[in-house]
Amino acid sequence: MPAEFTGEQKLRIVLESIIRGVPRDEQCKKYGITPEQFQTWHDHLIKNGGSIYEQAGSNVGRISSQAKKIRTRKVKYVPWYIKLLLILSVFSNLAAGIVWAVWNWSVQGVELGPMVDAEPSISQIEVTDDNTSSVKDIAKQPPELDDLIEQVDQFGKLSDDGIENGLESPDLGKNSKANLEEMLAPALKLPEPPSSLELGNRVDFIDQTYEAKHVVYLIDVGSYQLKGPNGVERLESMKLSVLESLTKLSANSYFNLVLCWNLRESHALGKTILRANDENKRYATEWITSLGTSPKLLKEGRNQFYPKELLYAQILPGVVGPWYGLATAMSYDPDIVFFLAGNMPDFSPDEVSRNDYNGLGINLDANSLASPQSAGVGQGLNSLIRKTAGYWLVALQSERNLPDNAEEIEEIALKRLGIDSSLPGLSLQKHSIPWEKAFDNFLAGLELGIAKIPQVHVFQTLQEHTRWPTSLQKSMAEFCESTRGNLSVFP
Repeated sequence: MPAEFTGEQKLRIVLESIIRGVPRDEQCKKYGITPEQFQTWHDHLIKNGGSIYEQAGSNVGRISSQAKKIRTRKVKYVPWYIKLLLILSVFSNLAAGIVWAVWNWSVQGVELGPMVDAEPSISQIEVTDDNTSSVKDIAKQPPELDDLIEQVDQFGKLSDDGIENGLESPDLGKNSKANLEEMLAPALKLPEPPSSLELGNRVDFIDQTYEAKHVVYLIDVGSYQLKGPNGVERLESMKLSVLESLTKLSANSYFNLVLCWNLRESHALGKTILRANDENKRYATEWITSLGTSPKLLKEGRNQFYPKELLYAQILPGVVGPWYGLATAMSYDPDIVFFLAGNMPDFSPDEVSRNDYNGLGINLDANSLASPQSAGVGQGLNSLIRKTAGYWLVALQSERNLPDNAEEIEEIALKRLGIDSSLPGLSLQKHSIPWEKAFDNFLAGLELGIAKIPQVHVFQTLQEHTRWPTSLQKSMAEFCESTRGNLSVFP
């Protein structure tokens, strides 16, 4: 666009904004002019535009010619179904006129006069036989303004030669298409939304983000979880962590919820992996929130969905404790497993079936440290074992992290060693689990290849001064590391 604009160009810019409803700022940006220039041209047109109607209408013939062009152009774009309706309307009116004329002639005997088509033309222009025209219902306008209005209306629709319907553009010419592209503002490029695959591969858990699409949440809900001064708080924190992760799962993800306890007990939300839609999330949320904060309510809440007898996973005998829960979770073929594990070796013997010990090589009838011949010998042996265990724990761990009472230190040491001090002779009935054997049975029962083993993250939820047996702790840490996961303490 040149630096100086002609009067016709200024008029076209202002008319284009008025006719097409283009905002002032957009029009100024399009033609490289300032808002003050545009406003000056606009005000000049509004103030002095009325003078064009006071000029002599000596060029009525040209107005008629332009009107014919407008009429021709408008008829060109009439849809075919409108044309059909018009033709039918004309024929129906003609037939009605003929019937009315025949009836009038037969009744009154009056001679028919010439029929006049009273239908007004589209442009409201009447054309006579000698090619002269008279304009009706339209104010007379100078031909220059008509030419300019038609050019504005045709702006951007001209062909490569700048000619359409007999109208030639003096400005655009053969480069009209290129000039039009230069004047149009570039379209805004919207940012591409993240794909559903990217959303489905994200799992958030305890302030960490993991890449996985199939996830299994495994929660230890044994009654031993409520032991200790902060047992209820630990259980509630576990439930809250799983609920926060569940609500953030994408609808393109899959999940399942497995609850386990004692040696070989488990329930699951479904037999297969479930889509993370709102309905399945609601079932999981209701199940987690129903877990009570007392042993009785906890037992009632965890037995609501599919028990181990109805699941497809058939875990080999001898796979017990944390390994049984992991084997159940891995049977769903997930990408990642989050295991909130408690002190499973501290199970209650009266809650465990004798069949759960199968495959471990345990003789339950002879499972004791001592068989005292008398009460005095037994009491002396118990006292010696307790003191020895207490000295061992103090030497192993700093006294600053232990209670001040010597009896409490001995109790912690006996639990660390897997010894039950509540039974006569310090029975090992509920703690003498060969965890190395259980781990070997777990590995033997895996049907997955090395590449298909999911990523396993184990979070230990233990009461203060409590640890897993060394063999179980070591084997679990090695397994988590081999799966690109980790073993950590929660919270």
